[in-house]
Amino acid sequence: MKNYLDVEEGKNGWKRYLSTTILASAFMLLGSIIYIVAEMVMVALDESGRSYFDYDEGIAVGVNATLDFLISHVVHLFWLFGLWIGIRFIQKRRMRSLITANERINWKRIFWSFSMFSALLIVTQLIDVAFNHKDYAWNYVSFKEYVPLVLITFLLVPIQTTTEELFFRGLLLQWVGKKVKKPILLAIIVGIMFSIGHFANPEMNKSIILVGLDYIVAGFALTYIAIKTKSLEITIGAHAANNMFLALFLTTDDSVYGSIPSLFKAFNTEPGANLIWTIITFIVFYILCRKKIKKEEAPNED
Repeated sequence: MKNYLDVEEGKNGWKRYLSTTILASAFMLLGSIIYIVAEMVMVALDESGRSYFDYDEGIAVGVNATLDFLISHVVHLFWLFGLWIGIRFIQKRRMRSLITANERINWKRIFWSFSMFSALLIVTQLIDVAFNHKDYAWNYVSFKEYVPLVLITFLLVPIQTTTEELFFRGLLLQWVGKKVKKPILLAIIVGIMFSIGHFANPEMNKSIILVGLDYIVAGFALTYIAIKTKSLEITIGAHAANNMFLALFLTTDDSVYGSIPSLFKAFNTEPGANLIWTIITFIVFYILCRKKIKKEEAPNED
C-alpha cells in the first residue's frame, strides 16, 4: 500500500511548504476577521439589547447560538480555499495528495471510520450517563430549533473537520515527515501542533492541564493513526464523527459550541473523567483500525 506521506506529485521543497502554510493561515485569519465583523453586526441588529460583544474574549455574547454556529464556519471555508490555492498553484499538485497516494479516495474507509467512531462515542457516553445521570439533562429543544442545527451540522461541520485534517495531518504532517521518520515522534510533534490550535477554546477554563492533555491525546492519537494507516481517510471520518456528535447530541455552556440547541446538556463535566474516556476510546479505535487495515491488505498478500 502506498504511503501518502511519501509525496511524489508536484513540487514540495520546504519553501513551497512554508508558502502554502502561510497562505492558508492568512486566509484563515481573513475568515476570522469576517466572522468577528459578522458577530458585531448581529449584536448591532439585536433590538432586544440582551447581546453584546466581549472585546476581551473576542466573542459575541447573547446572540442567536445557531446563527453564530453557522457564521463561524466562514473561517474554515476561507481556510480551505487558501489551502487549495497553495496546494494547486504553489506546490502544483492535487488536493487528493493530502489524503491518499492512491488514484482514488477510499470513501468506504471514511464512512467506516465515521460509523465506528460514532458508535464508540455513543457507547462511552451512555456508560458515563449511567454512572453520572445527574450531570445530564434533556435540553428541551423544539423541532423548529433542531432542524436548522441538523442541516448546518451535516453540511458544514464535515468541512470544518476535514479542513483541519488537510492542514494539520495532511500538509504539516507531510512537511515534518520529510525530516522526522519515527512514527511516535512525528505523531507527538504534529499532534501538539493540532492541539495548540484548540487551547483558546473556552473549555480550557475548567482545567488547563487536564483539558490540555485531552486535546493532546486526541491530537497524538489521530496523527498516529494517520501515519500507521498511510492515509488521511480514517482520521477524516473520525474527526467528523466526534464534532457532529457533540453538535447534535451534547452541549455545555462553556464549550466552543456554546449554547446551541443540542438534544442534551451536560453539567459539572469532570475534565479528568473526560480524559480517561478519550484515552479508552482512542485505544479501542486504534485496535479496530489495525484490524481493518490488516483485513484490507490480506487479499493482496495472498
